Amino acid sequence: MRYWVDRNLERLGALLLPPRCVLCGARGQAPCLDLCAGCAASFELVRDPVLPGPEPLRLTCAPFAYAWPLDHLVHAVKYRGQLATARVLGTLLARWLAERGPQGEIDVIVPVPLHPARHAERGFNQSAELARQLERGLRLPVVESLAFRRRATPPQVGLNLEERRRNLAGSFGAGAVCGLRIAIVDDVTTTGTTLQELARALVRNGALTVDAWCVARADRGRIRSGTPHEPSPSTGGMR
Repeated sequence: MRYWVDRNLERLGALLLPPRCVLCGARGQAPCLDLCAGCAASFELVRDPVLPGPEPLRLTCAPFAYAWPLDHLVHAVKYRGQLATARVLGTLLARWLAERGPQGEIDVIVPVPLHPARHAERGFNQSAELARQLERGLRLPVVESLAFRRRATPPQVGLNLEERRRNLAGSFGAGAVCGLRIAIVDDVTTTGTTLQELARALVRNGALTVDAWCVARADRGRIRSGTPHEPSPSTGGMR
């Protein structure tokens, strides 16, 4: 019933305020996607959108490449708080998963949590905003309380792979997840370090399986041991 109400409220809103593309301003796509077909077609798809691991993850799903213009949208959400754009990205991911993803093997969606201090500073969690669109599109519950940050960590931007691992070690905790098949959600994956560390906390607390669902995958070649090279926050860096 809840999903039916949400969907019909969205359709009513689209009639009152037709969708407009967040990139070019043209008319969006029915019923209420603020992205035109032309701009959507410009998003680069990755060659292998579903990959095994990295352990303890069972699978990592990321359909789009972190490249222009999608990287511009990720940046607009994370650093400028454009939550309407988060709805666009979450809807695209939900549609892709509905057609090709393993959502039938998932019990609950858990967004990658922010530390409370970071959440207060930013005012929102972009991963949670994405997860809400997946909840609507896939009819899977989102339970943010099943994971939390034990400590604030410095941004991952500019760190090589080993530094990322040390930075995040032990930084996540988990709630009552025993026997659950979980999908964790984030905007972009590069090395998978954040996703791995969260998955470890969930598995330690009894999660049956943990998958990762991300909008985009960045080029792992950006991260070399001892020679980090990533965009800065001003150009779309990642956690």
